[in-house]
Amino acid sequence: MRSSNKFLLPVLASSFISIAAPLYASFEELPTGARAAGLGNAFTAIADDVYSTYYNPAGLAQLQRSEFAAVYAKLYAGLSDGSNIARSYVAYGHPTEKRGTFGFSYLSLSLAGLYSESAFGLHYATAVKEKWNLGGSVKFLRKSFGSDTYTENAVNDSGSTLGGADPLFAANGNSKTGASFDVGAQYRLSKIYGLGFAILNANAPNMALSSGDTDKVSAVYKAGLARRTKTSSVSAEVSMRTFTQNEIRFNMGAERWLGAGFGVRGGLGFGQREYQLTSLGFSYRWDVMEVDYALIYPLSGIKGTFGTHQVSMLFRFGRRK
Repeated sequence: MRSSNKFLLPVLASSFISIAAPLYASFEELPTGARAAGLGNAFTAIADDVYSTYYNPAGLAQLQRSEFAAVYAKLYAGLSDGSNIARSYVAYGHPTEKRGTFGFSYLSLSLAGLYSESAFGLHYATAVKEKWNLGGSVKFLRKSFGSDTYTENAVNDSGSTLGGADPLFAANGNSKTGASFDVGAQYRLSKIYGLGFAILNANAPNMALSSGDTDKVSAVYKAGLARRTKTSSVSAEVSMRTFTQNEIRFNMGAERWLGAGFGVRGGLGFGQREYQLTSLGFSYRWDVMEVDYALIYPLSGIKGTFGTHQVSMLFRFGRRK
């Protein structure tokens, strides 16, 4: 949260920031979909399923059948203050014979009734001249703060009671809506090598409650290289986030399909502002369904956590394109 309003409740602000230290701004990009999460979040060039709606909308052009996915994640399990941060994501992609692939998605994040975020997305992708996939998204964002004893009995910076509700909420309400846009591309270098490019939240909307404050959703610029065969994938990418000072991150991951539908993977991520993580995951898939699990463990920043555990399910149905 980035608010310059001196009356914004210190207790609420400190609770959210201390729990979610890596969440530097509203709608921070987090690992979504256990397969991508297990790959260390290096999915921009690989993106070939319905989770492309989150990472790189151009990847939707690779769908051969309709896909529906659902994800649930418990963020930073085991925190000593008992905080409960839950995150879920659902997405659907529908390829057509001649008009490209259409999709929608819904994201939800909540912090124990104190804070929540949601995003509804519409997505489209198409293949161009066999080697290019191009795509775009529009997302409708909403964030809101809960109401409790503290927000109804606010204090100022010196600790003096104001005798009423927090002035920031009283003047602006406790929620904010906005819209953001994503664009993406993929290029096939050869049968097994490919490039991926994406710009997420390109317009960096301001989600501060007050018009005089700033809480911009960070724009994210990503470029990746992947090597894929029928039984394995290796991916690496670099990304930049437009905070007050631009932040650079590097992510990499690899997976191996062992036969009989079983897959294993692992990944790493590191960068500025104490961004360091490691991940691992496994999958079981058959023709119409895939179940994935991932553990994402922060190597810096948050302490005393068992990491983020993520389970996702993906369903494929309909005729192949």
